[in-house]
Amino acid sequence: MDEKIHQTGKVYIGKYTFIDPYCVIMPNTTIEKGCIVSAYSYVKGDFPDFSIIAGNPAKIIEDTRKPDAQYLENYPELKKLYYEWNKE
Repeated sequence: MDEKIHQTGKVYIGKYTFIDPYCVIMPNTTIEKGCIVSAYSYVKGDFPDFSIIAGNPAKIIEDTRKPDAQYLENYPELKKLYYEWNKE
C-alpha cells in the first residue's frame, strides 16, 4: 500500500490577518494581508487581500473593507492610522 497519509507544503499568512480558533489551514495555502478567517473554517488555496473567509470548504464571503468603511465613519479619528497600514 503506497498511499500518502499526510501532505506537506508552504503556508503563507499575511500581515494583519486574523485567524479564529479551530481552523484547519492546509498546505500550499496563501492568505494575504488584512484577512479574517472565521472559526471552524477548512482553508485550502489562495485568498486575496482583505478577504473574509468562512466555511468548509472555506470561501470568500465578503471584503473586510466594506464593514471597515462603516466603522471609520463612526470613528473618523482612526482613518489616518487605518490608511497607513492599508496601503495597496
